[in-house]
Amino acid sequence: MNIIENFKSAIFNILSSKMRTFLTTLGIIIGITAVIIITAIGKGFQNDMNETFSGIDAGAIEVYTSYNETIRDKDKFTLKDLDSLRELENIEFVSPSYGSNVSVELKDPSQLKSCILNGTNEDAKGLKNLKMKYGRFIDEKDRQGKSKVCVIDNNLAKEIFGREDAIGETISAETVFGDIKSIELEVIGVYEIEQADFYTPSIYFPIETSMDFLGNTEQTFETINLKVIDSSIFDKTKREILKVLTSNHNNQEEKYQVSGSFEMMNTMSATIQMFTVFIGLVASISLLVGGIGVMNIMLVTVTERTKEIGIRKSLGATNSNIKMQFLIEAITVALLGGVVGIILGYIGSFLAGKVISLMGSTLKPEVSIPVVIGAVLISSMIGVIFGVYPAGKAAKLDPIEALRYE
Repeated sequence: MNIIENFKSAIFNILSSKMRTFLTTLGIIIGITAVIIITAIGKGFQNDMNETFSGIDAGAIEVYTSYNETIRDKDKFTLKDLDSLRELENIEFVSPSYGSNVSVELKDPSQLKSCILNGTNEDAKGLKNLKMKYGRFIDEKDRQGKSKVCVIDNNLAKEIFGREDAIGETISAETVFGDIKSIELEVIGVYEIEQADFYTPSIYFPIETSMDFLGNTEQTFETINLKVIDSSIFDKTKREILKVLTSNHNNQEEKYQVSGSFEMMNTMSATIQMFTVFIGLVASISLLVGGIGVMNIMLVTVTERTKEIGIRKSLGATNSNIKMQFLIEAITVALLGGVVGIILGYIGSFLAGKVISLMGSTLKPEVSIPVVIGAVLISSMIGVIFGVYPAGKAAKLDPIEALRYE
């Protein structure tokens, strides 16, 4: 009997006992369905997170004074630190951040807009990947002259002046916390951003001007933004950054924190993957139960068909023929459960997506093709692993004893 005939025989025997076959494959069906749905939701979470963090620059690093340490004036950053950090091999841009939340007058003087007035340097353009639409960004001359100039985005320009090309216009900004201070800044550049309903505009102006405006006589600040050339050597660069800062300020590394924006994304991604794998393994327990069910039913089948085995052996069937017949039947039963599980997994993933969307989430479960292929392979392996013993038992039957079996 060749393999095709064995499959035909297996299908005939399966169809002759539909309810028993269904109960046998139930564990496999549940296991495969659960694994597909769980991995699909996990993949959906992964995609949703990647989309959320798509705007984050993988090379962006933030350096700031530690919240867990007592920070004295001597520990805070100075303009000298910027020059020192810029000399590191893997650093592309170094930009300070020192400013305040302010309100600016719009076209209608009775209306105000909340903005972030950010004192920085010329590197902020490259670090933030700003695309200038009109004019230019602040430069070293603006900083050295403590010029009262600024760069705003095109949406804010339209809100204040009614047009995007606002070069040469003046904006009036007033602090909203602490001592109320106001400053007038000339617009020298307009950078482009996508239209957004809710966002807090950033206004960039020279950090020296910012320090004078806010009365920072010490000329210190607590945040530095950097961009690295190669984020894969982040740990090495982090050590170099801390070494420079501790050397400049003659203190300990604990005074500073270095955080890569990609670290949070990687951590969240790893957490989602670990959770998905853990739940998937729990769901896979039902596959083990299903495999035991396949073995059990095949043992029963061997017992029921003992006389048939005796007749086949008396007609010349070898032990290998008998073993192959029952092994293929076990694989067919397992594959049947796997196919049904895959179909239900797809349906379950689709329904899970609908339920999640009704809850207001944008998450879309995505069935992974490798997982489906894995499900097919697992089903086949279950058939092989749990079918070997019953098939071996059938092959070892003595033909004379089998013919006499009632």
